[in-house]
Amino acid sequence: MRRRLGGRASHRRAALRELRADFRALFDLLPRHRIRKSPILVPTVIAAAIVLMLAFNPQRRQAIESLRGILPFLAPANVARWIPLTPRGVVPTGFASATLWSFALVAIARMASTPALRAHWRLSVFGGITLLMLIAFGAVFWATTLQVLLANQWTNGRGQGMALLAFLFCYVAWAFHSLRFWFGDLQRRCPVCLRQLGMPEVRGNAHDVLLAPLETETVCLHGHGLNLESHWGRVFAPDDLRF
Repeated sequence: MRRRLGGRASHRRAALRELRADFRALFDLLPRHRIRKSPILVPTVIAAAIVLMLAFNPQRRQAIESLRGILPFLAPANVARWIPLTPRGVVPTGFASATLWSFALVAIARMASTPALRAHWRLSVFGGITLLMLIAFGAVFWATTLQVLLANQWTNGRGQGMALLAFLFCYVAWAFHSLRFWFGDLQRRCPVCLRQLGMPEVRGNAHDVLLAPLETETVCLHGHGLNLESHWGRVFAPDDLRF
């Protein structure tokens, strides 16, 4: 009498797992850590988000027309009525323009007042490019969301007004957190290769300021130098033997 010891599929899965040839093992072979620390990851994600918002927007031409009001020295598009939007799909951009350019001025002032960013031109160029892409994302996100909220008049007018007010607060919160993320991302990067620093080592005491202050030491995984960040600032010591 023949007896089957399990199915072929289960034996196949067990064999692939033992040979480290299953999907989980193959996923571990992907250069996830290298991609996560790559300097092109953040700009690529922002650019992909902009392209997707425009690609899935049936009124993308009107959205692009609305964006000219965010650019300096250009008159905004004429919006006759807000609810519903006339001409259809063209949104007001005064609030977004004030928010985004205030965000840009604060970011530029923060960059200019940070010695570590002034001393390394690569970080400054990378920060400027990322800043412009964040502004472009904020502009497209504003136009796309307002097209959805103001395209038609809701049955409950109070609910539509509350949704619009909530979006304004969320937009300001997004700008604030984007500014924090942008500046923190610059501080975590190597000024030579622009990849994120790794192998953090924390030492010192958070309550001490002079004797043993709390400081974090990170290194560039490609051997470009050592970064030391403490209460007194951020210092990057390049590898003199190689550069």
